[in-house]
Amino acid sequence: MSDISGEPSNGDGNDKELVTALIVHPCSAERADLGAVLESGERIQVVGLTGDGNEAVHLAHRLRPAVILLDDGVTAPGKPNLVRALAQWSPVIALTAATECRAITALLCAPVRGCLVYGHFETSDLIGAVRAVAAGLGWLSPVAAAAASWRLRTR
Repeated sequence: MSDISGEPSNGDGNDKELVTALIVHPCSAERADLGAVLESGERIQVVGLTGDGNEAVHLAHRLRPAVILLDDGVTAPGKPNLVRALAQWSPVIALTAATECRAITALLCAPVRGCLVYGHFETSDLIGAVRAVAAGLGWLSPVAAAAASWRLRTR
């Protein structure tokens, strides 16, 4: 059996399309670790790694990954809103160490499709977030979901 593209399908509905990801993180070791985790997931391919915000915008434009993972510590001189610059090419998942509600809600007000708080997500959550965002959904780690809920209650 084949799917609409002519690719082989086992017919059980569990076939997953290849998801491409760009990782933008200031620490090369952590970029490599995130890349290894993602590539351990079925049908996820890391297409770019960088710690430079301007290079990230260039790579996003050129590669058009399904998802961009962006550490909130990365900046881009000349681009005051790096998230917005990246989000015009691909959906962004923010990675942050912030745990305060105000800091997280500020991130969520940027055009991010997901937010993962370091120390509050598992490997499977990272893979799940990338898959969900690539499929057009959002993803929040529990701390980010609590911050979003707090923000809605205090409006």
